Amino acid sequence: MRITAPVAVCLLLVPLLPACTPAQMRMPDGFTADAVAYEVSGHSPRRFNEPVRFGPYSALRMREGSTFSWRVPLPAFDVGRTSRPYDYTMVARDQPPVEVQCRTQAWTAGRGGESHRLTVDLTAMAGPLLACGLRMDGQPVQVLEVRREGEGLRGRLQSPWGSDYAVRAVYAYQDTPVRGMTPTGYVIDGDGGTRAVVDVLNRGRVHLDRRLDDDQRVYFAAAAAALLLLDPELGE
Repeated sequence: MRITAPVAVCLLLVPLLPACTPAQMRMPDGFTADAVAYEVSGHSPRRFNEPVRFGPYSALRMREGSTFSWRVPLPAFDVGRTSRPYDYTMVARDQPPVEVQCRTQAWTAGRGGESHRLTVDLTAMAGPLLACGLRMDGQPVQVLEVRREGEGLRGRLQSPWGSDYAVRAVYAYQDTPVRGMTPTGYVIDGDGGTRAVVDVLNRGRVHLDRRLDDDQRVYFAAAAAALLLLDPELGE
């Protein structure tokens, strides 16, 4: 019997929770009271080129490229690269559109056959796992990057209003000490606090700070969609 990820997490947490509920990422302390949460459609299950939507925000004109991989054999090991592009336009009623173009890439070195293979992730030395350009209503292009750092993912988000924000992956689940092997979500911090949270578990959920103005909210929504589409296991 094949066990899906949400069910597997549910079974794992049975001894820790009084009732088995859908798993959620662990939220930053104190953020929930100042945020509005939106359920996501189009993230999971994912269908090729399907729009991603949450609340009043829609990532339209979605264009996903195919995942491209190659491997070069060397005397003692081989080196490979896996990449995938995607782009879309984030829109909301009466708000300026945000055009987004992204590329994900992973570099690996490995040796041995498929059944006894040792693989080392080289992405951290070769550039970001995720690199996006965001352009809001004709303004200069801003950068969203996510890199592998140690055992986690960290990055940055530039904004058209001049602030820079830190992006970090979260591996913890709400109401349990269990830590995931892959991110349960992402947090965008800056200007003295958390501004957005992206929960990638199950169907997905996006949380935006209530204190953001309308232009800032659609911009963070555009960045959130890029993180929803990121495959952290690319190349593994």
